[in-house]
Amino acid sequence: MLLSVLLLLLTALPNGVAADEECFEDTFCIVTSETDEGVMLTVRPLVAWDITLRVNMELTNLTPSRSLPLVLGLGSRLPESLLDLTIKEKTLPWSYSFTFEWITGRLNAEHARRVTYALPYDVGTEHIVGQGFNGTVSHQGKFAIDWDMPIGTPVRAARSGLVVGTEDSYRQGGNDPALKTRANYVRVRHDDGTIGNYVHLSPGGVRVRVGERVREGTVIGLSGNTGYSTGPHLHFEVYSITENLERRTIPVEFRTRGRSSQLLQEGRSYGH
Repeated sequence: MLLSVLLLLLTALPNGVAADEECFEDTFCIVTSETDEGVMLTVRPLVAWDITLRVNMELTNLTPSRSLPLVLGLGSRLPESLLDLTIKEKTLPWSYSFTFEWITGRLNAEHARRVTYALPYDVGTEHIVGQGFNGTVSHQGKFAIDWDMPIGTPVRAARSGLVVGTEDSYRQGGNDPALKTRANYVRVRHDDGTIGNYVHLSPGGVRVRVGERVREGTVIGLSGNTGYSTGPHLHFEVYSITENLERRTIPVEFRTRGRSSQLLQEGRSYGH
C-alpha cells in the first residue's frame, strides 16, 4: 500500500496570529488560516487523480467542526475545506497536532457495471493462470490473477485510464515475505475510480509515466520476477480504497478467445 504518515504541531497564545501552507510529497497542501474564533484548515490537492486522506488530531482548548478521525476523498485540484477548529476559551492558550495518512485511490469507488477487461498481453498469445481469485498460495481473500509469464513479456493495459503510480527500480525477487514491498509495478486509475495494478515487472521495465493516459492494449511495461514471487509471472488486480485506507479487490471478467465475458479459472490457459 502506498501510504504516508506525517505529524504536524501548531500552538498559539491568545491573540496570536498564524497562517501557513504545508505541502506533502507533491501530493497535497494543508492551508491553515487563523480567525478570531479559531483556525480554518483547507486541503489543496496537487495531483490530477484521486487520493483518500485520513486525519486525526490532538486538541487543546479547541473544538473540531467535524468528527475525528476524518476520512476524506479528494478527486480534483480544487481546494476543499478540511475542518474548522473553534477556540473554547479565548483567554487560554490553544494548540493542536495532527497526523495525516493518505493513499492513492478513490474512497469506496464502485466498479462500473458490465465493464470487461482485455487480457494484458499480446493478441495471438496465451498464458496459464498460475493462481486465481482467492488462490491458496498468496491470494487468500483477494480477487487477483497471476499469469505465468516469461521475463520480458510485453504487458498491455487491460483497461484504459490514467497512470497514477510506477516503480521499476527493484531488482530482487524470491519466495521471501520481506520482498512484499519491493516489486515493480504500474497502477492505472480507471474512469470509475478503481485502480488496475500490474505487479512484478522487470527492473527498468516500465514503459509509461505518471500522469499519462493510456488506452486499452497499450504496452505499459515488461513482465518480470521482482518482489515476493515464486517465479516469473504477472500479478493483476483491480481495487478501490476503504475507510481504513486499505485496498478492496474487485472480481472482474475478461474477454477471451470466443468469449465476450469470463471469470478466469486457475490452471487454465487463455488467449485473445
